[in-house]
Amino acid sequence: MLQVEHRNDGEQLRCIPLTYFPSQILRICTRYTPEQDTMTFSDGLTLNRTQMHNAGFGPLTDLVFAFANQLLPLEMDDAETGLLSAICLICGDRQDLEQPNRVDQLQEPLLEALKIYVRKRRPSKPHMFPKMLMK
Repeated sequence: MLQVEHRNDGEQLRCIPLTYFPSQILRICTRYTPEQDTMTFSDGLTLNRTQMHNAGFGPLTDLVFAFANQLLPLEMDDAETGLLSAICLICGDRQDLEQPNRVDQLQEPLLEALKIYVRKRRPSKPHMFPKMLMK
């Protein structure tokens, strides 16, 4: 994110999808209904697999639905989804970052907040925090 601020408008526009797309996929996947094999967007629009494919997901459709199925057992709430989305957005592993260490420092409090929240929400399941990060 820091590097985007120092680029020209065209470069910024190219960088935004790289950070925005993973968090949006995560949000959509947490609104997956396996019984109907549908995803519901934040505006309430619900699409089935074929509609998602035709709406522009194309060859990514099956991967997105598989990811959604993997998230189901985690039973993530809105706070966990929000924190995990923020962690995806603020990631020092992105190419061409001018200050990757600074980005990692920005991400650390989010990781700690997610870890604390997950462990308080599920005290008998200490393995849930690493499972969320591995997805």
